[in-house]
Amino acid sequence: MRALSALSLLCPSLVLAQTGLILQPAVPPRGVTLPPTSAALVDEATALALNPANLRLVGPGQLTWLHERNLARDQVADGLFLGTSLGRGLGAGFSLEWMRGRGLPDYRKTSFGLALGAGALSLGVGYHDISSADAALSQLSGFDLGLTLRPSRHVSVGAVVRDVNAPRQGGFLLPRVYNLAVGVRPLGERVTLGVDYAAAEGRWSTGQLSYTARATVIPGVSLGAGVSHGLGPAAGPLALQLSATLDSAHWGLTYAAGGATSGGADHVVAVRLSGQKYPAPRLGGGTVALLDLDDRLVARGGLGALLGGAGSDPYLELMRWLDGATRDERLRGVVLKVADLPGVDWGKADELHQAILRLRAAGKRVMAVLYQVDDRAYFVGAAADEVYALSASSLLVNGLSAQVTYLGGTMEKLGVSWDVARVGDYKTAPEQLTRRDLSPAQRETLEGFLDTQTAHDVEWVTKARRLTPERLREAWSEGILTANRAKELGLVDGVLTPEEFDTRFEALVPGAHYDARYSPRDERDERWSPRRRIAVVPVLGTIVGGKSRQSPLGGELSVGAETVVLALERAQRDPSVAAIVVRVDSGGGEVLASDLMYRAVLEAKKHKPVIASMGDVAASGGYYAAMGADEVWALPTTLTGSIGVFFLKPALRGLLGDKLGVSTETIGRAPMPDLVNLWRPWTEPERKAMQAWVDSAYDDFITQVSLSRKLDKARVDAIARGRVWTGVAARERGLVDQLGGLMEAVEAARKRAGIPTDEEVDLKMMGEARGFFSSLGGEPGVSAALWPAPEPLLPPTVQAFLREAGLESPWMLEPGLKAVQPYTLSVR
Repeated sequence: MRALSALSLLCPSLVLAQTGLILQPAVPPRGVTLPPTSAALVDEATALALNPANLRLVGPGQLTWLHERNLARDQVADGLFLGTSLGRGLGAGFSLEWMRGRGLPDYRKTSFGLALGAGALSLGVGYHDISSADAALSQLSGFDLGLTLRPSRHVSVGAVVRDVNAPRQGGFLLPRVYNLAVGVRPLGERVTLGVDYAAAEGRWSTGQLSYTARATVIPGVSLGAGVSHGLGPAAGPLALQLSATLDSAHWGLTYAAGGATSGGADHVVAVRLSGQKYPAPRLGGGTVALLDLDDRLVARGGLGALLGGAGSDPYLELMRWLDGATRDERLRGVVLKVADLPGVDWGKADELHQAILRLRAAGKRVMAVLYQVDDRAYFVGAAADEVYALSASSLLVNGLSAQVTYLGGTMEKLGVSWDVARVGDYKTAPEQLTRRDLSPAQRETLEGFLDTQTAHDVEWVTKARRLTPERLREAWSEGILTANRAKELGLVDGVLTPEEFDTRFEALVPGAHYDARYSPRDERDERWSPRRRIAVVPVLGTIVGGKSRQSPLGGELSVGAETVVLALERAQRDPSVAAIVVRVDSGGGEVLASDLMYRAVLEAKKHKPVIASMGDVAASGGYYAAMGADEVWALPTTLTGSIGVFFLKPALRGLLGDKLGVSTETIGRAPMPDLVNLWRPWTEPERKAMQAWVDSAYDDFITQVSLSRKLDKARVDAIARGRVWTGVAARERGLVDQLGGLMEAVEAARKRAGIPTDEEVDLKMMGEARGFFSSLGGEPGVSAALWPAPEPLLPPTVQAFLREAGLESPWMLEPGLKAVQPYTLSVR
């Protein structure tokens, strides 16, 4: 026992220097020698042996088995390490190590570890216990404390105190040992250098220095080297270690050979199994992925949504997927399934078309397979290199038309009249309830929009498919096309049967393999610090006060001012967020809520660049929310503008009183106590008072437009008054700055934030529902999590009718000024 104690006391400074362990006999607290690494570098399950703080960085579950054979000392060691990250802030680990040395008692070292942290800082604690036939060894146990700081992608600092309790049993002592480590990456993630200094308490000048170098030769293949030596008169021999690692997606193999200047060799073999995907050698012809657009466009929930936050908008997630796929060197081809495209109107269809063209420009082959498609879905699929239809597919590619549903006649039959106060002939939102047909102002706007959209459709489809406009119009004249007829007209390249699909799939990129689970950036990220982020704050749906919530009729989401304002505040405070993109896809809503969003955008851009990106529609209150940004981007066919306000209320006496026999009486103490009463029409004084209020609100609206867009107020008034413009027309009139989609807006945000074009950034969706507790306040976190596709209260056909009639949202009947797109438009 005394000999064992003496050996331990002679080698206390080696316990954290991994390469130096080659020199140390198999006595506690020694464990299995790891391939060259450092307390600042290790971030796998083996972190428990070096720095428990790094267990937070392991990622999804990982198992590593190591076997060591030290020929110089005739000793053998085996180790089994388990580690996992638990969310973003926690990590845990467990290990068993068996040590067997000639002339020394065998022992087993059992360790547990826990880490927590946030951002660049991680803290960890480890506990290890020795079991042996030797009674003294069996009673030894110690605690380790670790810290890791990674302030940038180029620097990592680790600090560990080993055996904090300095356990002593009989004549055997495990001294307290301190380890300070620094890692640097001067050339990014390809080359990593580290240096460790470890010393026992009170022996600061006679510690151990270790140097580590690792380099990635190609993805999945890396080399490592380690050198360790002591300091002081009893420095001892120099230890050297070299390693090579081969990684596959979910397993890896490492071999390390080492030795000392005094002679002898040490061999280590490590095998890794992991739930997380590692970069692997890129052999063969790359990867081909299948992208089901309809599936991607369906909102999803889950337990994570319940506990932390509901999933992001599926369309925005799809755009992020396409952008990541464009940049992914592994991906060689994409097969698109194109069908109904739920939630995609012409603006987003154009955005998807351009995203597919970017994929092709990046060298990816794209094949579209059409199911049942209309003009809008065909417009998306036509952007592919190859377009095929199934033998039973049908193509309703018959040109565009616009339809507006009117309920004026219905209201007359019901005995319901409507009081309306508005500004401008083009602020025609109430006309769906008051008229039987198109007003001249509405007809003028719709004709202009249809002309623009049709020209855009013809231009891009004929360019993508190499057709003449006459050929496309010939297809339109046939109404609906079979797959074979579409091939004859040149709209598709061929007609596929299920048996032929595999052949075409393989021919798309010869030599490539199909990955059913492909996802951009699905491999382990070796960066030491997160990428800079661009926050995307969605303004999607009808604008209302309070928190975002779902329509009780099972319709679209209403976006709450409180949700958006808080998201903008979080984004401007978050140091990792370099810029903000406000994504607007809204026809407007409540004036007050729109104004609150507008003011929040003005405040946010005092701190960080703010770019507005418009989707299918960003009109009225939607335009109000966007116009304060540093830059405003619209798609060519975005419906925007509609600058104006109105007040609308029904008079129900004809229905309830005359037809159903309901009566009511009002007792007041002021000239206009029931100004917003839903029973009777306004009196003339009431009408004038309400119109004056609306005029004042309109004047405030155009004043803010004038200030934000730096336009003369009289000019704003001339192009406002409720007039709806396409993105192209809005740019010509100074209402937007540039034409482009979400990714172009992100690039503009990157440029304004001073982020180099070759630096990768993350898109962070902010402003989504935040889970259970926020759902109690109105956000759809719980329902989205537990029932991703809840059964609506009304059948889909009834919902569609209510949307087209402008009756989907009951907030229209609530008192208050509205800033809404002047009609619900269906373009087919």
